[in-house]
Amino acid sequence: MTIFSKSIKAIAAGALLLGAVEANAAASTAKPLRVGPVQVHGVLTTNGGKIVGQKSGKEAMLRGMSMFWSDATGIQYYNKEVIKWAVDNLKIDVFRYAMGVRYYDSDGGTSNALDAKYSYYDNPDTQTGKIDQMVEAAIENDIYIIIDWHSHRAYESNEKAKAKSFFSEMAAKYKGVPNIIWEVFNEPAGSFNDWGSIKSYANDVIGGIRANSDNLALVGTPNWSQMGQCGGVDKKNVGYVFHFYAGTHSVGQYGGAVTSCKNGGNAVFITEWGTTTADGKSDANTSASSEWTNFMEQNKISNCNWSLRQKVTKIGNASDEGSAMFAGDQALTKQSELASASYTNSGNFVKSYLTKNATDWAGQFTATLKSGSCSFSATTVKETAGSVASSLKSGCTYTSSDESVVTSTGAVKNAGFVLMTGNDGSQSIIIVTAEPKQTVSGFVDFNCFTSGSCTKSKTIKDLDNDGKKEVIASTTGTTDQGSTLTFTSLNTDIVKVKKATCSNTAGCFGQVKGSTVQMFEFSGTLGTAKIVATAPAAAGGYIAFNDTITINYTKTGDKLGDNFKSMTVDKGAVVAGVFATETYYGKSPITYTFDGQPTSIYVVNSEGFLISADQDATVTIRATAPETADRAAVDSTIIITVGNGGNTPIMVQKPRAAFKAKFSNDGMLLSTPKAGLATVEVFTALGNVEYTQKVMLGAGTNVVPMSGISAGKYIVRVRQGSNIQNFLLEKK
Repeated sequence: MTIFSKSIKAIAAGALLLGAVEANAAASTAKPLRVGPVQVHGVLTTNGGKIVGQKSGKEAMLRGMSMFWSDATGIQYYNKEVIKWAVDNLKIDVFRYAMGVRYYDSDGGTSNALDAKYSYYDNPDTQTGKIDQMVEAAIENDIYIIIDWHSHRAYESNEKAKAKSFFSEMAAKYKGVPNIIWEVFNEPAGSFNDWGSIKSYANDVIGGIRANSDNLALVGTPNWSQMGQCGGVDKKNVGYVFHFYAGTHSVGQYGGAVTSCKNGGNAVFITEWGTTTADGKSDANTSASSEWTNFMEQNKISNCNWSLRQKVTKIGNASDEGSAMFAGDQALTKQSELASASYTNSGNFVKSYLTKNATDWAGQFTATLKSGSCSFSATTVKETAGSVASSLKSGCTYTSSDESVVTSTGAVKNAGFVLMTGNDGSQSIIIVTAEPKQTVSGFVDFNCFTSGSCTKSKTIKDLDNDGKKEVIASTTGTTDQGSTLTFTSLNTDIVKVKKATCSNTAGCFGQVKGSTVQMFEFSGTLGTAKIVATAPAAAGGYIAFNDTITINYTKTGDKLGDNFKSMTVDKGAVVAGVFATETYYGKSPITYTFDGQPTSIYVVNSEGFLISADQDATVTIRATAPETADRAAVDSTIIITVGNGGNTPIMVQKPRAAFKAKFSNDGMLLSTPKAGLATVEVFTALGNVEYTQKVMLGAGTNVVPMSGISAGKYIVRVRQGSNIQNFLLEKK
């Protein structure tokens, strides 16, 4: 399926990225604010050709939207307001995070690379940070999110390694989150169509996922996921992907393959379908699309429509898309903009399909609750309602499942939902709907350092050429919803708030340069500042904004040697370059301790070399260095595992006879208490092997000839049977 080959190159001043990709680990504290499909079904799993809810035990039928590529065009829609709007107005149960990996080429080629700002290959933090925000949105709206490796060449060796690492990391990060579905390969194409290779790739990648997550995993099928082949991935809870575009692929031509796959005991999920031709450019073919939606409904196949974006984009030379939801050329990313959106013909068709087939999830959930004399009808109120005490039955006492949402006495605290359990054991549900809240892009906690760098994509420079360093607070002076912002610093001795003209060529870009913007000015004093931002209520029902962030201004960190890291070493090992004498930047002296002591009998620091004893052991090494005028103090800890680990005191071992060694003019004088074959190794200060030889030693002193060894210090290791000994020797 030749879908969306395009190239997006120039993005003026990176403006579209500003404030859009802050990773704040929000998903870790998110909780559902409504009752949706996840409360009903829980984790999705497969049962033959069906996808069922682990919690409900019933077949799950989900309908939703696929986001556009997570590039400069699509990523504008990857925000919580858009997802909330789609849940409320399109009634979506699921959405798909179409993560751009490296190339657009629909034939599996490499001629059309994503912009490096958005490519997972070039900027993984942008994608993983945005994923965290979207997982948070899925949790809060109680819907499913498909995390999609949006590639046509995933089992290419380098990309396969990246995919396995990515999905393993995501599975560990979101362990226990029922909302997530893993799509490990979008559309195999070109030379990446081989089903055996696809299955091998899927087994490897899903194997990494299964270390932490048993959630449903979906595998793309040959020929742009047109179900050329299906089944055979040797992992549990796996479904197979089918894609169609109604203007190109008819039910008569492709429906049989889907039915055959399901009848063969394989679950199918249509993660991408369109109303247009396969290139996405034509107008909607509503007749053919209706045949497909009927097919999906009759066969209970969950699906996501492509795609949630506007039809025309002005970015680079990206294509216009008739398959887009919205008409026009403006990105619609705010509730107020979405509320007045105009739809394409495709958008109108898809909206009608989604809303007409919407599921009453709250009703399904409520039907499972226990009834009794203290139960009452499901109650829905706004978060500003104050109280729902009037819903509670007189003479009954209740226990709230979440006192932070609604208390046991009916006081409304926050958006969300609770189960109220009466003293007779009956259950009732109260849903507190969130009222629209204003947002401020980029208003997040961040750190800046004396070296001139900051976290969270912030830039600290003398922006107005007044001799002080500043960070831009807001280029618009308003919330994202248009209400006037007021910033207040609670620690003006560290950070002040001001308005000034952005004139520094290196720090002011695009429309910002030469305009008056709000800035955070740093006094030069190290410390922590709290900044409060407020704004009055905005049109569209948005409540007033009031939020606080923390700005830390600290010395720049220092670093130790690259080899100072946790590792497992052999008994009697020699590792070069582990123990630097001073820090890399500040040249501050480093102090090492071994399990809290100056030295260890298991691991020795010998002039920078790590030398391990002939003993299983685990040693914690801590490195500390004082701060300097420009660099922060260092306090770093590593763990060295020797052999199989486990510290057995060396003094209880039977003592072994010691070797003696020293360099001589002819080579090395080596003494041993008993005869036998021995291995002698000589290492340079960089850890390179200078000499290695097996020699037969007699009891007493032996001369081991060595040629070509120049003057200098060396580590010498002697092995005879199980006896290993290391020496630091100098050849003059």
